[in-house]
Amino acid sequence: MYKYIGIVIILLNGFVIFPTKAQFQNQNSDRMDQRVLYTKYIVQDFMDKDKTWFWMMDIVYRRQSDFGDDFNVAANPLRLSVRPYIGRMFGRFLAIQINPLGYFRSHGRLGNENDQLLPLEHELRTTLEILKYGYIHRRGKEWINYTHRYRFESRWRDVWNPEGDVVWNWRFRYRIRFRVPLNGRHFYENNVFYLVNYHELHIENGPEFGINNFAQNRNFIGVGYRFWDWVRVDVGYVHQYNWRNSFNPQTGNQWVDMSRGPMVYLFVDYLSKVRLPGKDKRLMPQIHLHD
Repeated sequence: MYKYIGIVIILLNGFVIFPTKAQFQNQNSDRMDQRVLYTKYIVQDFMDKDKTWFWMMDIVYRRQSDFGDDFNVAANPLRLSVRPYIGRMFGRFLAIQINPLGYFRSHGRLGNENDQLLPLEHELRTTLEILKYGYIHRRGKEWINYTHRYRFESRWRDVWNPEGDVVWNWRFRYRIRFRVPLNGRHFYENNVFYLVNYHELHIENGPEFGINNFAQNRNFIGVGYRFWDWVRVDVGYVHQYNWRNSFNPQTGNQWVDMSRGPMVYLFVDYLSKVRLPGKDKRLMPQIHLHD
């Protein structure tokens, strides 16, 4: 049965990330199709010999196409963010980490012609994350790695706008992620290839926030490769919906951005233990330190 789980995960994307035009109309939403390029870089390391406390740096850089352009996904800036975390492991399968203050610089999404007039937004954000790890076993051994991530965010938006007040709101995010080794190895073994798939929901609220409490739905499917023991690269396709606090004047329906395109991750899971070529390679499945 387990050998079919990876196929089922891929098929689920067909129902979650490719809704029909009729479904959008039933939700009173009008879709704007947009091409994007997402990248994310994560570096982390332990701070003590017991491998209990750790730090992490999370950098996000995103680009987007021009309005109506289906090919040049890197034509315009979209997002730059930097978040330093400190965290603690509670056993092998539970981690809690906090980002006291992160910085975000966001350009408007270019879903229609009027979006070119949207101002640059600066945001400060505090983030608390709870990560619960586990495995689906096959023949008594750990096989599919999965992660539940619960993220709580306090957001101060438009903080450098001289013409208006700072907008505060909070957001809750839940993500489920699966990683399936493809070449018979454990996920934490060197030179493993794996399938990666996740789905994430964003629920948002706050004073004078607006109507799009169900703010985002993000989905990713791709492949990954581990090298130098603790360095990984994931490459795949992201498909994301962003519900706006604005309406299409022609239909009266709420605007929703459909952002889709390539996404690339670079992870350094355990900086001080990265082993360059020629070093001894070891399986170290007992540590779950990653986003």
